[in-house]
Amino acid sequence: MMEITIAETGGVRFADLSGRIDSTTAPEAETILRSFAGEQEGDVIVNCAGLDYISSGGLRILLVIEKELKGSGRHVILCGLRTKVEKIFRLTGFTSIFTIEKTVNDAVAHHR
Repeated sequence: MMEITIAETGGVRFADLSGRIDSTTAPEAETILRSFAGEQEGDVIVNCAGLDYISSGGLRILLVIEKELKGSGRHVILCGLRTKVEKIFRLTGFTSIFTIEKTVNDAVAHHR
């Protein structure tokens, strides 16, 4: 099961992920995150503190959104990665593609 909610802190909106992004939930995650990225100005902050698992399909979604945003000078900023999820990002080399911050507040500070 996966849940994506839109939250706000310090006047900055971000997507809050929880649960699992796998082959079953990846299409829904893509629809929601693309929509959010499309209506969000500036960088897109994705809080992964509640994310237990991300499959290759979930990684692909984030990569596609990052590439789309990069064309307009924007980026995906990830934060709150749990140890298991962070390990997946490290093993796939995605830590060199994305800006990764420890907390939402760190991501907001980087965003400004």
